[in-house]
Amino acid sequence: MRWSLKDLEEWLLIGSTLVEGSTLSEQEARDVLAGRTVSGHPAHEARELVNYRSATAWLLEQLEQVPWLSQDLVLGFHARLLSCISEDAGRFKTQRNYTLRSDGTRYDYLAPAGVPAAMREWLERFNAKPTGEARASAAELYAEFQRMHPFEDGNGRIGRLLLAYWLDWRHGLAFRFFAADRLEHLRALEATDTGDLSALASFIGARILEEE
Repeated sequence: MRWSLKDLEEWLLIGSTLVEGSTLSEQEARDVLAGRTVSGHPAHEARELVNYRSATAWLLEQLEQVPWLSQDLVLGFHARLLSCISEDAGRFKTQRNYTLRSDGTRYDYLAPAGVPAAMREWLERFNAKPTGEARASAAELYAEFQRMHPFEDGNGRIGRLLLAYWLDWRHGLAFRFFAADRLEHLRALEATDTGDLSALASFIGARILEEE
């Protein structure tokens, strides 16, 4: 990825963390990443943000050597993201997980037994030379990852970082994600449950720019 880690902090990592229920403000998140102490919040929230940056730095170092994504890299990223936070760090989920849609209905993600095979198929598509339009292809990859929801925790943060990497690697596009994107992002993802990727493609398209 041609963005610097500092760019990623400002344009992706902070927003991608804050939409996952963190009580930190954007400025407090910047303070945490600058090494300053922030009081009045659960300790794990600062740890999650610092871990996200550390995991991203590690992954980008690996991908600079070989640009193709592997299952070991995805698991390694998850291990670093949830280090000292969860006993499940670096492991696929072992129990079913689900979400509640905005209308209150339940949506069940892929069963744990199906994750390894689904991840292998997803990685093949991720690494394949793209043939379609960037926004539509990116929406399909991201939606598939989120429907799979391979981990107990961290799926959104991992999926968005991998989305940003894929757009940069395959299309030279920089993806941005902010805390204010939370509701629009959720609505766009919900629409994909019925196979409609148009809202998610539009969401992604509005947040990418060509790198000079």
